[in-house]
Amino acid sequence: MSDDDLHGRQQVFLLAFFVTVGGGLYFAGWLSRPSFLYDNPLVCAAIAGGACYPARFLVELFPWWKRLEQPSRRAQARRDRRLEQALAEAREAARLRREDGSPGDGRHRRAGRRRLSWGERLIRAGRLLVGLPIAVGSLAIVPLGIAAGNDNQQLVADGPVQQAVVVSVEEDKWSKYDDVIVKVARPGDGVPVEVDGGNDLDPRPAVGDRIDVVADPEDLSYLIAAAVDWSTPWWAWPLGIIISLLCLWMGVAIAFG
Repeated sequence: MSDDDLHGRQQVFLLAFFVTVGGGLYFAGWLSRPSFLYDNPLVCAAIAGGACYPARFLVELFPWWKRLEQPSRRAQARRDRRLEQALAEAREAARLRREDGSPGDGRHRRAGRRRLSWGERLIRAGRLLVGLPIAVGSLAIVPLGIAAGNDNQQLVADGPVQQAVVVSVEEDKWSKYDDVIVKVARPGDGVPVEVDGGNDLDPRPAVGDRIDVVADPEDLSYLIAAAVDWSTPWWAWPLGIIISLLCLWMGVAIAFG
């Protein structure tokens, strides 16, 4: 193991720091809403991930951080028992080789290998179950973002654009800002349907107005506002790449660190 590796309790400390900073930033954004941090929780995660590097540099200056590298008494006792067991198995394998004069079969060669306890196996399995989905999911952040940004643009380009009558403009109770939910009478059957992007229309529509909408041919209940600019802003791509790399690093560190 290289000197740059983090040991078990150090990894737990660093993960707790990441969660605390990221959660603290989001909580601060929630207290000051409407705010940029509350509206962009992934930015909180990116800042927390970046803060882990200077935080690690600072804690390495303190002796207690080095003491975290040392195993606890219980862990040391388990290691001692495993070492004694491995030595006993190695001596037994050597005795058997001397008796039969053979170099030893696979059973003898495996005798000196360290056996993992059930607790260690469960911890490793848990780390894999948590870390691998994070690592794999991080690889999908940018492709999914590109796909989501292009889908609505393609729907508007393919058309057809239809006009629908606004039947309600309601305040979005879950919004940090004064966002609204715009519903229209769906062309064809008149069923009230929410319009994706209705809040971004300028000027904001009123009940009885007619707005241009496009229906998803695969799901006619999904309507989007045709007048909204669905292009993805340039800053979303580098931000997505940074977040992807941070999540990938975190997932790999949890699974295999």
